[in-house]
Amino acid sequence: MAVQSTFNRLKREIGIKRCIILGGNVGDVFLNEKNNILGIKDYLVQLLKDMQFDDVLYWDRIEGIDGDLSHIKIVDDVEVKGEKYSIDDDETSNAPAPAPAQLKTGRRQNKEPKEIFNIIFKNLTNKNRKIAFILNWADYLFSANRLTEEERQNLTLLSKAIYDKKVDYLSTDVNESTIIIVADKLATIPISLYQGNPEVSTITLSRPDREERERMLKRIENGFKVKLKAGETLLSCDKKSEFIDMMDDFTNREIIQMARLSRKEEKLTFEKLFWLFKYGEKDNPWEKLDYNAVKNIKKKLAERVVGQEEAIEKIEKVVIKAYMGLTGLHKTSSRAMPKGVLFFVGPTGVGKTELSKALAKFLFGDEQACIRFDMSEYAQENSDQKLIGAPPGYVGFEQGGQLTNAIKEKPFSVILFDEIEKAAKPNPRILDIFLQILEDGRLTDSKGETVYFSESVIIFTSNLGASEVSATIQKKKDENDKEVDKSEEYKTNNETAKEFVEIVKKYFDKELKRPELLGRIGYNNIIPFNFIKDKEFMIKIAKSKLNPIKNGIAEKYRLGLEFENELKFVEYILNGADITKGGRDILNAINDRLLDELALFMFENKQDLSSYKGMKIVVKTTKDGLKFDFAND
Repeated sequence: MAVQSTFNRLKREIGIKRCIILGGNVGDVFLNEKNNILGIKDYLVQLLKDMQFDDVLYWDRIEGIDGDLSHIKIVDDVEVKGEKYSIDDDETSNAPAPAPAQLKTGRRQNKEPKEIFNIIFKNLTNKNRKIAFILNWADYLFSANRLTEEERQNLTLLSKAIYDKKVDYLSTDVNESTIIIVADKLATIPISLYQGNPEVSTITLSRPDREERERMLKRIENGFKVKLKAGETLLSCDKKSEFIDMMDDFTNREIIQMARLSRKEEKLTFEKLFWLFKYGEKDNPWEKLDYNAVKNIKKKLAERVVGQEEAIEKIEKVVIKAYMGLTGLHKTSSRAMPKGVLFFVGPTGVGKTELSKALAKFLFGDEQACIRFDMSEYAQENSDQKLIGAPPGYVGFEQGGQLTNAIKEKPFSVILFDEIEKAAKPNPRILDIFLQILEDGRLTDSKGETVYFSESVIIFTSNLGASEVSATIQKKKDENDKEVDKSEEYKTNNETAKEFVEIVKKYFDKELKRPELLGRIGYNNIIPFNFIKDKEFMIKIAKSKLNPIKNGIAEKYRLGLEFENELKFVEYILNGADITKGGRDILNAINDRLLDELALFMFENKQDLSSYKGMKIVVKTTKDGLKFDFAND
C-alpha cells in the first residue's frame, strides 16, 4: 500500500515537524477509510480534523483561504470574530463584513501569497490553539530562477514562523501547529527552506501500487462496461490479476477515466479497452501476429538479411517469448518492460540496420515502424535533451523530445539506437535515459508527459571492435593460407563472436564505467554479426537485392526484368563493390552498375514503353558492360 504508507508517514510527522512539503502524485484522487474518493484537499482536511486540530485552513491562489477564521489573528492586535466558514465547498454561507485591517477576511479572500504568509507568521506560534495550514498549488508560489523581493520576504516570514515557535518538549499534546505545502515538484520550492532544516520534512506521494489499484477497481467496478463471460464480473473473472497488472503505473484518475471511456465506446473486452485508452488502438499488433508467420520468422528474415543466422535465431526467441506473453515474467514489473532488448555489434554493412527494418516489417507490417536514431547526432553536451525535450524556459521546450514524440505517435515499433558508442562516451548522460527505459519501460519528457516502451523492441547497434576482430581474422587467414571447411569456419565465427562480446564488455566496464547499462541489456542479448567476406554470402546478398527492383519495375511500368545469366551478372556487380564495406557497398554497386544504366535505357525508350507492357527487359552481361533489350514474356 504505497500511497497509504505515504499518508501514514505524513500523519506521523504532522505536528512533529512544523512544515511538511508534500510532492509527487498530489494531483490524483484517493480512497479514504470510508471508501470515499477524495482529492488531495479534502483528504488532507479530513485527516487533520481527525487528528483533532483546532483550526484547519486551506489556501491556494485561486480560492484564497477556506476555513474557520473566527479564531485566527489576521493583523496585529485585530482578532476576527464572528461566523465560522466551512471547508465544504458546497456551503453557501454569507461572507462577513471586512475587518478594519489591511488584509481581507472571509471565505475565498486573502488570495495573495503575502497575505497567507503574514497570517501563518502571526498564528503558527499561537500557544492556545493547534492550527494546520494547507498551501496547495505551491509550484507557483516562487519564481523558477531568481526570487523577487516580495518572494524573498514571503520565504523569510515562513522560515521565521517555523523557527520562532518555542520548543515545548514536555507538552502533553504531541501535535503542534503545522504547515503542509503541496507541490507537484519539489524543485519548485526554494531549497533554502528545507535543506538542512530539521523542522521541515519532504515527502513524495507515489502512484498507487497493485493492491491500491485493485481497491480502486473494486470501488468503481460498476462503472466499467466491458465484455465478460456470462455470470462474470470484472473482479471475479479468471483474468482479474492480469487486468490489475495491465494498469501498472496508472493513477487512480486514469483508472476512473478508463471506466468512463468504456461507457463512451461500444462494448469492448477489457484488453481492447486498455489498448484504446493507453495507445489509441483497439487491437494489439502483438496479439494479431499469425502463428504460422511466427513459426517461419527465421525464413522470412533470412530473405532480406543473408549470413546472419545466429542473429536471426536470437530474434526468433525474443519474438516467440513476446508472442506467448512470457516476456519479463521473472520480474515484478513485467508489463513495463520492452518486448525485447538486443545489442547488435559488428562491422558496417553486415545487415544490423537491415535486420531491424525487416523485424519492424514482420511485427507491425510497416518498415517505417523502425524508428532510427543516429547516435552521432547526440554526441554534444546536453544533446540528450533532444530525446526528451528542452527544460521549461529553454528554446524548443514546446516541441517536446524526438524520442518521446516518436513513441507517442508509434508505441508499437522497433526503436533503433544506431552506433551507440558515438554518443555514449562524449555524452554519458544519455546513458541515464537508456537506463530508465530498460529498467522502468517508460520515460517522462520535459513537459511531464510519460511515454511507455512496453510494446516496443529496442535495438542498440555498435561497430565496437570491428577493426580489431577483422585484423584477427585476416591474421588467421594469412597463417592458414588455405580454404577452411565448414566446421573450421563455424569455429572461427564462434571465436569471433566471443571476441566481440569481450570488447563490448570491456568498453562499458572500463571506458564508460557504466557496467549497469550492459547488465540491463543482458550479456546474452549481445549479438555479434558475422563478417561478410565469403563469396557465397556476397552472391546471396546481391541476388536478394534484385527482387525489390523487379517488383518496382513491374508495379510502375508493367514490365518484367530478367537476367540472361544471373550468376554472371552478380559477379559483374561484385567486381564493382568494396567487399571490406560489407553488404552496403553491394547496394552501391547495384545502384551504379545496374540502375544508372537501366534508367538510361528506359529513358531512351520512354515514348514506346507503353507499347511494351506485358513484355520483359532482358539484361545481358558482356565484357563491355550491360546490354538491355525488350523480349516477350
